[in-house]
Amino acid sequence: SDLRGCGQPASLAHSLPLRPSLSPSRVKNTAPMPNLDPTTVMPILLACLSYVFTTLHTLRSEQHKSLVSRVSQQLQSLYGPLLACVTASKSSYEAMVRQFSGSATDQCPSAADFRAAVRRDPHGPAACAYRQWVREVLLPLSAKAADLIIARADLLEGTSIEPTLLQLVAHVSAYKVILRQWEQGAIDQVSAISYPDHIHEWISREFSRLKRRQAALLGLSGSGGLMRLAAYSKL
Repeated sequence: SDLRGCGQPASLAHSLPLRPSLSPSRVKNTAPMPNLDPTTVMPILLACLSYVFTTLHTLRSEQHKSLVSRVSQQLQSLYGPLLACVTASKSSYEAMVRQFSGSATDQCPSAADFRAAVRRDPHGPAACAYRQWVREVLLPLSAKAADLIIARADLLEGTSIEPTLLQLVAHVSAYKVILRQWEQGAIDQVSAISYPDHIHEWISREFSRLKRRQAALLGLSGSGGLMRLAAYSKL
């Protein structure tokens, strides 16, 4: 056979690609880095930092406004009117007991005796006075409180409804039936669902707590403005 070069066949020798030569630009890039002018970089950096700070400040401000609005709505639309209703109901009940007992003092030591007298004699003066107070004063006030709880349950604190509030709603619903029975002559009927005696204490406590939170959010109490705004979640 005909051998060429290094003893390889001619066809094979012609088919081998030649190794391209490397240009100087491929071997080493010697282009110099551009010089950064501080007078150009600093304004850009400051603009970026200003944008980040403004965005965070705006977000924090919107969150704070939302919290203030939420607490204000809770006090105005639920806890405030609810406290007014149960306070008026409590004062009215005590006034009814005082009127029956003939006592002019603020305390009501005869409340248990009054309830016993109502149950003992449905036709007696205590029972008659009780039914009149229930129809004209006590039930309307409790019904307003129950309507607030049902309509504005979204403003309640926590993830569940306080059992005391549910008991009030059930108490009002039961007394609507009792009232109808009284009108039909069954004046000896009483509700099996009692009025929640601790509801006034509970609502007063929650109202005061929300007022403290509102004051902290608005910076109206204590000292150290930033500390007050950060302390609302602890109230």
